[in-house]
Amino acid sequence: MENIVHITGRIQIYGSDPHTFVGIIDDDRNEYAVYLPSGEDELRKLQGHIIEFAVVFLDEPQNLGGLMLSGGTAMPVEWEIIR
Repeated sequence: MENIVHITGRIQIYGSDPHTFVGIIDDDRNEYAVYLPSGEDELRKLQGHIIEFAVVFLDEPQNLGGLMLSGGTAMPVEWEIIR
């Protein structure tokens, strides 16, 4: 897949129940909304870990997070827990 970018960061949950969404905060404190409808629950469980993500940045926001976070919307294609 082309246009894959590697970022290192951690999962952050934004909002309050029942209106929450998953984001990634990278080492430079950039915040990205995550668009991964079928894997968002798995990513929520990884909160607190440092992770290397391979993502594709989407041109258009796909959810509320994409409208709220300044880094845009990222669709993870794979990830690896570093610690």
